This record gives sequence, structure tokens and C-alpha cells, in this order.
Amino acid sequence: MTDGFDNIVLSTEKISSIDKSSMLEKILEFPDQILKGWRIGENAEFSFDPDRINTIVLGGMGGSAVVGDFLQSIFMDRIAIPIFVNRSYTIPDFVSSETLFIASSYSGNTEETIASTEEAVRKGASIICVTSGGKIGSLAESRDYPIFILPGGYPPRAALGYTLGVLLNFFYRAGLSHITLQRIQDSISFINKLKKPWSDPADSENMPLTVARQISGRLPVINSSIEKGMAVAVRWKTQLNENSKTHAFLNFFPEMNHNEIVGWERMESTSRFFNALIMILLRMSEDSNRVKLRMDITKSLVEESGGRVVDIAARGNTYLDRLLYLIFLGDLVSFYLAIIYGKDPTEIKKIDSLKKRMAENY
Repeated sequence: MTDGFDNIVLSTEKISSIDKSSMLEKILEFPDQILKGWRIGENAEFSFDPDRINTIVLGGMGGSAVVGDFLQSIFMDRIAIPIFVNRSYTIPDFVSSETLFIASSYSGNTEETIASTEEAVRKGASIICVTSGGKIGSLAESRDYPIFILPGGYPPRAALGYTLGVLLNFFYRAGLSHITLQRIQDSISFINKLKKPWSDPADSENMPLTVARQISGRLPVINSSIEKGMAVAVRWKTQLNENSKTHAFLNFFPEMNHNEIVGWERMESTSRFFNALIMILLRMSEDSNRVKLRMDITKSLVEESGGRVVDIAARGNTYLDRLLYLIFLGDLVSFYLAIIYGKDPTEIKKIDSLKKRMAENY
């Protein structure tokens, strides 16, 4: 760890004094949100014919888009229909009447998602909306699109569980998914067992706090496999950005072995920068054997150059277990890092300021 953060003692009282909007409570809700989201999906009405669909596009930004990354990871080897995550005002030309377009905007007022959804409407795509209201909610009501209403009052990034649960239920009811309610309940039970040690700053088994201390004062560089770990790496990066108010970067195996690995060479001219880096290696048991070998060799090469590596392996009996494990871990790492830095994990002043200026120039 970097001098200046080594001696910071965290207590429940200190956490409460910094976490003014109860982000910790919201993060701890994550596994139960998934089940609640599933129930929301069960109560929604829709008709869907998978035989009429050849592509699925999820339009969203930030915390409302990353759920699409998770759907890609979960279903890439399970369903023949490609899933594309659209983070833009525009949509690809392949979107057509044979596309299912999922408008995902927690607030319902994300301008990029509104614009891309309106374009999908013009192209005749089948549309469902996942939102807590706003303009996306109004659009769904005016056109009688299926709508899944999420509970309000959360920062979008803290409502991931609801959106994930809703869409897992939708995929299941649409005949696209193998993941049953029982499978989800088993995974939730597994994650819930981690709540007690991981929420207590005095518990020696608090792994997220341990990792947060390891990376404090440094610049995290997150690496995972592209196939099954990509979505988790993206989630870790964005949570570190928003909750911890820090830069974080990411790349994926095997691609990083063809370029970025060379940047882990210690040179006198860049030693200050090099010393600030720390690699976070996220492993899945589903990673191919060649990728696992690449990770092992890469870790050795980085450490031989004097670089630092935090090596994290997902736990759990199923892929869903392991996916949720790494999401929950990363969210809490970002929370504790914010507390170590003395920053309220909920506030996002830069984003709020940017949105205000954008609105002034609409």
C-alpha cells in the first residue's frame, strides 16, 4: 500500500459518517434485488415469439447498460441469437423488425437511450422497456410496449440487481434461458452468506476491505478473460470510477498479451508511473486452459518487473454463483476504497455537473 493510507482505521461509525446516502446498505441489497427483479418480471405482461427474432440489442448507458454485458456473458454459449450492447445515441444498421430492442434506463431520462430507442421504433423493432419511469416509461405507455417498472430512489448503478433479475425472468419466460428461479435462489443464498463478514470492517474475513487496502493509492488495471469475465471487469472499472472517484483501466485476455503486457516493463523514465500501477486479475473457472496459462505467465512477468498483482478467483458452484460473487466483491471493494479516501461513495458531482451543462445546451 501507498504511505498515507496504511494507518487508516475503519469502523462502523467512520463508515456511517462518510456514507451519508447509505450506499453500503444498497450494495448489500444486491442479491435480494435479483429475486425482487425476478418477481417484477413475473408480474409483467408481454407476448414474445423468439422465432421472429434474429438479434437482441440492449440500449443503455452506465449502470443500465452493464446488465447487457452480463446477459452476453451468461448466454453467449446458450442461445443462438446474438446479443449486442448499444451505448450510443444511434443504433447499428442491422436493427430491424427482426430485432428485440431492450430500452434499459433506470431513470427513464437518459438522453442517449431515448434517442436510440426512438430510432429502434422507426426501424420497426420489437421493444421492451426496463425503467423506473421518465420518458422511456411514457414512451412504453403511449405505444403499449411491455414495460418492467423498477423501484425508484436508487443511483442507477445501485439498482443492477433489479434489472438483472427482471431480464433473467424475461429470458426465461421467453424460452431463451435455462436459468430457473431455483437456480437463482441457490445463487442468492450463496451470496447472502458473504454479507456478514464482508460488511463488518473488523472482520478478518472481510475480503473486499482487504482488496481495497491493497489497491489504495494506486491506479488499478483490471484484466479478465474476454469470454466469461469481461462483464465483471467492466463492472469493477465503472464502480471504482463512480464510487471510489478514481481512474481504473481494463483489458482482456488474450488480447492484452499482444500489446498491453509490454507496458508492464519497468523503465527509469516511467518508474513513477509504473510504481503507481496495480494489476487486478479476475479469474473464472470457465476461462479456457490456454487463457489460464496466459494469466499465470503474465502474473509472473509483471511481478518479475517489480509490478504488483492482486489475484482474485471467482468462487461458487455454478457460473451464476461465480458471476454474482465477483460483482458483489467488486461493488464492496469500490465502496471501501471510497471510505478509505474519505469520499461519499454516492455523490457523483462531475456527472451531475456535466448533465446540467448538457441540458443548458440542448
